[in-house]
Amino acid sequence: MAKIISYQRPESLEDALNLISQEKHIPLAGGTLLNAGEDVEPLHLVDLQGLDLKRIEEAKGRLQIGSMVTLDEVIKNTNCPESIRISARSELPSTLRALATIGGTVASADSHSQLLACLLVHEAEVTILGPNGESTSPLSDVLGNLEIFNSQLILSISIATDGKCVFEATGRTPADTPIVSVTTRKCDAGYRMAITGVAATPVLVDHENPTLSLEPPSDFRGSSKYRMQLAEVLSSRTLNSMDGDN
Repeated sequence: MAKIISYQRPESLEDALNLISQEKHIPLAGGTLLNAGEDVEPLHLVDLQGLDLKRIEEAKGRLQIGSMVTLDEVIKNTNCPESIRISARSELPSTLRALATIGGTVASADSHSQLLACLLVHEAEVTILGPNGESTSPLSDVLGNLEIFNSQLILSISIATDGKCVFEATGRTPADTPIVSVTTRKCDAGYRMAITGVAATPVLVDHENPTLSLEPPSDFRGSSKYRMQLAEVLSSRTLNSMDGDN
């Protein structure tokens, strides 16, 4: 467990940003990862619960989800696409989903997160507050540059809500976190596909050649070659499922 030497709960974005820009000041969202960490280095916690970041609302034809919205709140909100709600339910046990936030999920960038994969195919954009003001970037860019969270705050995640999603996954048992999973969305603009378990974070891939440039890691659950085979098979299944509905 982390060694906490101070705790602060700012009530403004400006105060929060000033605090997390200081050395060893760590933003605290739901706390499900930070409190469970094994790092015993002294930390200053900056609790984000006092900020107005818990809204889910439509904005410019997209659904905007505040970074402090919990996964449980996502699941219960009928304005969220069903695919987002299903993937949020698969993220953690129910007791932790009431604490874990969607912003924290983005910041943790878990390589096996089916919710992140689903956000990617729903064209997620992340709005971040930094020293130079607000900026918005595609989630795929944010996942490739996680260092930005050392001094910046996630304000919200916005998504497209149209289209249909299909999930396929393989784990050691049905209850296990999938070794590899594939999420595919079909909308008017075509297909978007994301894969977990094949890179440091979930990644968007070309649905016509989903394993191009992938170099999956090997671990006790599966070799790199096995993960590549799973990615090929599961990708094909999602596309076949989409075509079967036409």
